[in-house]
Amino acid sequence: MSYDKTHDGLADDGAGSPLLMAIAKRWWLLLVLALVAGGIAAVGVANRTPSYEATAQILVTPVPQSDPSLSGVRVLRGSSDGARDLQTAAALLRTSVNDAETARRIGGGTTAEDVQSSVALEPLGGSNVINVTATATDPERAAALANAYVAAALGTRNAEVRAQARTALRALGNQDDVASARQQLRTLRDQGDPTVSVAQRASAPTGPSGPANWMIILAAIVAGLVLGVLGAVLLERVDRRVRDRGELLRRIPVPVLTGVPAFRGHAGIDMPEPVREAFRTLQIQLDLQDRDGCRRMLVTSPSSGDGKTTTVLNLAFALVGAGQRVIVVDFDLRRPELGRQLGLDGLDGMATSLAAGAPLTSIMRSAPRLAPLRLVQVATGAGDVALLPQLVQRMEAVLREAGELADYVLIDTAPLGEVGDALPLVEYVDDVLLVGRPGSTDRRSLDAMAGLFERAGIQPLGWVVANVDASASNYHERPKRFGDRRRTAVG
Repeated sequence: MSYDKTHDGLADDGAGSPLLMAIAKRWWLLLVLALVAGGIAAVGVANRTPSYEATAQILVTPVPQSDPSLSGVRVLRGSSDGARDLQTAAALLRTSVNDAETARRIGGGTTAEDVQSSVALEPLGGSNVINVTATATDPERAAALANAYVAAALGTRNAEVRAQARTALRALGNQDDVASARQQLRTLRDQGDPTVSVAQRASAPTGPSGPANWMIILAAIVAGLVLGVLGAVLLERVDRRVRDRGELLRRIPVPVLTGVPAFRGHAGIDMPEPVREAFRTLQIQLDLQDRDGCRRMLVTSPSSGDGKTTTVLNLAFALVGAGQRVIVVDFDLRRPELGRQLGLDGLDGMATSLAAGAPLTSIMRSAPRLAPLRLVQVATGAGDVALLPQLVQRMEAVLREAGELADYVLIDTAPLGEVGDALPLVEYVDDVLLVGRPGSTDRRSLDAMAGLFERAGIQPLGWVVANVDASASNYHERPKRFGDRRRTAVG
């Protein structure tokens, strides 16, 4: 079937990015996660122990590979790969002996294990320098650790080279043709390893290492916001509720006859003025349409909780207020609510009088506060749904009889997107009025109802959309009295 695609002329509030819609709908999730993440980070940085880093530098100058005079001494010899030379030098300096010597120099209960975990040697890329970085909870101790390790490592290397040079000198003896080698070995014996030296001593750092506290807190807040966005999108994907009016119209494209602002409580005569005005607008549209005799209207919704029963009652009140005779028929066989909301107790239903063939007037009751409004209760409990086929057959005569007693017959039915109880009644009515509530209407139920309409060739009259935003209008606010305006002007 094809629907009339002309709507109410109002903007489609379903337009917009799904991401932005998810964020706008669940902004509270982003706020909560950002505050929680920021709070946890603030507690963490308040309780964390500051860490200080101090760096000393060792200069590496390898000797040439071709120098034969130093064949008996283990010193670093240069190669074509400077980075590999630095790695070799770092490996020579990073020893357990140096850790123990550094611990001895520092004292105060410091162990070799403490040094091993606190001091790191790292070749500085693109240079001939090795960084010796020490970490401690005190800036002075960090600098002392770095400088002590450099002193220990160079002292160890110098002692090894001196010992090797003395051994090499003794091996040369008094040979006359090795005077040059003897002189170089004497230099190594007196000065130690020429390939490593102090390039820069460590100084106490002025502040703790790592990012500032405010940066950690800010990063945590941003992470919380990101998690909030992901959570909002995930919840939006699994949420089965219709987002907005535009989604209702896209699935069943019929006009929106009125939008009802959100309100608390049940339907009644004492409704807020914006709500009364919404149903008055619907009543005027119905009265302006040509009709011959009584107008029978079936009111249904995709899912429970969409507001169809409230719509039936408020529309009935508006019609009665306009001088129309109205009968409401509660055909919700599973959850009959009209009688309770109208304050009518102990009602007899059509199911109990079905066998006797009692007339409509015997089970029709007037509303206590609005006598022109009369109610027909079809069922009194969920068990009466078993009589659905017989009740549907009886409804044809009931609606015919009701049409002789009223100008409008409004039939409240079970949600057509959840159960098909109301579908057989469509052939007995003049119009089908749909009620949807963005944020409540179930998307699957909406699709199910739309499928029923398409297969059955049903053309609904239009939508009543509940929970619209009425905050943009102040037309219904109580105006100032003339005297108030006059006093204001005089003042």
